Amino acid sequence: MVCPGTTWVIAGAGRSSPARPRGAFTLVELLVVIAIIGILIALLLPAVQAAREAARATQCSNNLKQLGLAMHMYHDTYRRFPPGYGYQSTPSANNMEWPWIPRILPYIEQGALYDSINWAYHSGSTATPPAAMQPLWVAQISIFQCPSDPTVSDLWNSTQTCVVPAGSGTPAVKISRCSYAANFGRGQMEADYPPDGDRVDGVFSVNHGARIGDILDGTSQTLLLCEIIPGHDCTIRGAIIYDEGPVVMTDHTPNDLTPDIVRWCDDLDEQPDARAPCDGVLGTNYDMVLHTSRSMHPGGVSCGLCDGSVRFVAETIALDVWWALGTPDGGEVIETEF
Repeated sequence: MVCPGTTWVIAGAGRSSPARPRGAFTLVELLVVIAIIGILIALLLPAVQAAREAARATQCSNNLKQLGLAMHMYHDTYRRFPPGYGYQSTPSANNMEWPWIPRILPYIEQGALYDSINWAYHSGSTATPPAAMQPLWVAQISIFQCPSDPTVSDLWNSTQTCVVPAGSGTPAVKISRCSYAANFGRGQMEADYPPDGDRVDGVFSVNHGARIGDILDGTSQTLLLCEIIPGHDCTIRGAIIYDEGPVVMTDHTPNDLTPDIVRWCDDLDEQPDARAPCDGVLGTNYDMVLHTSRSMHPGGVSCGLCDGSVRFVAETIALDVWWALGTPDGGEVIETEF
């Protein structure tokens, strides 16, 4: 007699048996599998993030390498590095305080932007520039931007809420910013510099870019460019066409949290937990800025040296060694690896 619903399968010679039901995951087994997958993801995620950061750090180093090469090509043409910022001809020539970045544009395949520049225009103005130069003001040039820093792609005044001092109101201009700054050595930007003084502590300063022959401490032991963090969008640190933007000083070691002195500092960068803290400059000493080298890379900053090489400098570097790296002719002997 065959029970209804029973399926018989031939098994061997003339024998038959009922088919066994297919196995399935129990709820407990499914939860165990999900837990194992979660553990594996948790173990792999730091490795993936580290690999991504390593790739970003490599790209950052490559940016500095290309900028160092552009600096040397400029030096080949003009027999000196470009001025940190300054006048095209003489100090009486209408405040032409263009920084080093626009000057090297032909050497990084940005000739069209370079050709658009009217060097008689005061690049420090917060008014809208002439139409022909507006693309330069907002240009997002990847070679100037560290991929680890999400703040660098934010234009200064991108929200049109930035208020400048001296009753200027809300500026109309927006300015692209950069991750790399020229080595001004120790001291605030225009402190004791010509024509008011006689000290040029860094490779760059106002109206000054060193010659290779001026770097008596050795090009492999003198900083050319180092990373900075621009910060939030009302901090003008890093602005590519602004005299006080792409400059860095060696007063404090890399990633030091002593607030920078910045002409216009975003309220968020004035908070105690800011990654790149700053204090807005008050009074009339607007040019006395001081920027510290910082990066989003863990443990230090990438710097280009005057010989064209690129080094990652640990934030634990001794302060006196960091000072020595900032001077081209200070006579210091660096006997330790940095």
